[in-house]
Amino acid sequence: MTEFGPVLRRFRKAAGVSQEGLAGVSGVSVEAIKTLEAGRRRYPRAQTVELLADSLPLDVDERAELMAAATRPKAGSDPLPVDVVDFVGRAEQIAEVSDLLSGGDQTPGVVVITAIAGMGGVGKTALAVRVARDLADRFADGVLYVNLRGFGVGGPMTPLEALSALLQQLGFALQRPPESVEEAAALFRTACATRNLLVVLDNAAAVEQVVPLLPGTATCAVIVTSRRALVGLPGARPLELGVLAEDEALALLTSAAGRERVERDPQAALKVVALCGSLPLALRIAGTRLAAESTWTVADLARRLADESVRLDVLGAAESGVRASIALSLAGASAQDVAAAELFGLLGLHEGDELDLKVAARLVDRPEAEVEPLLEHLVDLHLLESGSPRRYQFHDLVRAYARELAPADRTAARERVLALYVAMAWQARVKLGVSRTWYDEQWTAGVEHLEYDEVMAWLDAEAGEILAAARRPTIDRATLVKLAGGMTRFWIIRRRHTEGAELGELALTALREDPTCASELALSRISYHVAAHYSSRSDSETGAAHLRVAIAAAPMETDPLNHVVCTIALAQDLERLDQLDEATELARSGLEGALQLANEIIESDAHFSIGSLAGRRGHFAEQDEAFNLATATLRRSRPEILHLLLPDIGASYLRSGRPESARTWLRDHLPDSKRSGDKAAIAEHLHWLGVAETALESHDGARLALTEALNVIQGSNDELEAQIRHALGTALSGLGLAEPAREQWSSALELYRRYGLPQAAEVRSLLGSDA
Repeated sequence: MTEFGPVLRRFRKAAGVSQEGLAGVSGVSVEAIKTLEAGRRRYPRAQTVELLADSLPLDVDERAELMAAATRPKAGSDPLPVDVVDFVGRAEQIAEVSDLLSGGDQTPGVVVITAIAGMGGVGKTALAVRVARDLADRFADGVLYVNLRGFGVGGPMTPLEALSALLQQLGFALQRPPESVEEAAALFRTACATRNLLVVLDNAAAVEQVVPLLPGTATCAVIVTSRRALVGLPGARPLELGVLAEDEALALLTSAAGRERVERDPQAALKVVALCGSLPLALRIAGTRLAAESTWTVADLARRLADESVRLDVLGAAESGVRASIALSLAGASAQDVAAAELFGLLGLHEGDELDLKVAARLVDRPEAEVEPLLEHLVDLHLLESGSPRRYQFHDLVRAYARELAPADRTAARERVLALYVAMAWQARVKLGVSRTWYDEQWTAGVEHLEYDEVMAWLDAEAGEILAAARRPTIDRATLVKLAGGMTRFWIIRRRHTEGAELGELALTALREDPTCASELALSRISYHVAAHYSSRSDSETGAAHLRVAIAAAPMETDPLNHVVCTIALAQDLERLDQLDEATELARSGLEGALQLANEIIESDAHFSIGSLAGRRGHFAEQDEAFNLATATLRRSRPEILHLLLPDIGASYLRSGRPESARTWLRDHLPDSKRSGDKAAIAEHLHWLGVAETALESHDGARLALTEALNVIQGSNDELEAQIRHALGTALSGLGLAEPAREQWSSALELYRRYGLPQAAEVRSLLGSDA
């Protein structure tokens, strides 16, 4: 590289002009000329060069030489890695990064940085290289690139090594390389000060590695990629790069494997995409493997990937591929990296889909306060995802690797987690009030300090995992029965009747197989709650059958409380089955028993049953009186659960053929339900109000109530949502809105079918042949 200072000095001396003389002729200051000739400033402004060239007796070639020496060279000749041939998709992310780096919202004086983070193999480098090549022409002084080796063989590049590489790309061949990071960083910032550069810092280990490498001027822009979330990187705009969308993932698989083979079996191809978790690295390896194995079909590949024990073998050899990529993310040397890596293997013991903090702490048998920061560190490394506070998920391929590292014996970890499930379930029951006849304080050990709302919110999030654990053949019968007994009230309160019935039936099967696995009281109590779920699913016949078992298992002499409770519940089922005489006898017997026990909660339930039966017989004054007694008794004894009774009374008025009374009752008591904050109860209350409005042909009022109900419950209770959509479709049909009505009915039918609910037949008939 020819430097400007020596060239200027040679031409000045050849002309026999001093620095002062040249300054006088050209108008450029003596100090500026001295600075240029000394090399302290290598690239003068174009106007300065023109003034100096005009003041010296230069021929055409000499003038061109002086101008060339003043021209700033571009950064090295294409230091970027080779662009990925089969790059697909990412249009939105490319546009986002490109817009930022092009200076659309750039603050004057601030270097623009985009930090692309994501799990190994997701395509961070490919995206950065694609954007850098697309934007190269917009950066007059070129593109710099350095692989910081943050996650790779040999360990991370030091900031001093990285700065030396960047300076070399800028054309600095220094006789004395900088001895410190501070000196090198200052030189780099000075070199960038008047340049227009794009700097790509790939595979960064940490913020501390990146900060010294940042230019100090807004004429430059920076792309940083890392497997780690670079929280705290000054001025950075973060971009979390997720896996590919299904259509993009399929396109990548097709590109790697060949269109003909993929199109021959599109369903198997989609299965391969799912088993690869839409991860670009996995898809590229799977497609390449398929292309190399001429005898394999796409279905053959899908079958191999379906076996989790060999999935990572299919997706690369031990030293390369997906397994190696995940291992690199765990290879950090800091104390926190090492502790998180140790924890990671133990997390492979988890058998569910989503990992809660409390569950993780039980798995590894360590306090939550120690476990949470390590889980968050794994999130930063993109080895875990966290969609909500204290809850985590694995990518399927990362889970497969964690399970490879997990200890072979899962028994102790499994028992600790099941003990947590039992404890949280029974703590919810304890906070509501629980009979001491079937309860042991040890069942809630470790969670006694938790309040009702906290426990219920936890159960809301974890209920699916609890049910999945109960389905596994590894659970012992005694634990299964305790778990079902603890969860009974949760399922009822949250109106999750299909799940509640399933868990209850599993426990009843365990009791039939081994009656000694739990207290004799368990059969009656679980049968009672299973009956309640069937009744709420409009299957009072099955509910009544379970209640007769419950009553037989709880004789009045030995278990009066449960005997009375089950007697009243049986009366309610028989009322719905039009067996009014036996139901009336049972309801009055239940009231007598409740008074003997001096239990006002059960007394309230008995008054409700008597009122429902009176209404069915046309004794409306008696019905009103009984309902008033039921609510007054509950308001006096347990006002915090009054809202659970209110929608049932509205539904009973409807069964009695009194929609006007139902509407009045539900309107008057809606504030009571809303004050409870119980979403399921509020939605159910609004649902029955909508049904009452429809029965009175007030279709617009029904639409308003049911739309509000849907807004309250949507996404949190599919069974109740199905009923609300069913009723909303009917209201919309009454308003003459045929297409919106069909949309609601179609959604309701899908949910009814998912849970095997009998109302599916009714909705199917409303939809006609299209269903």
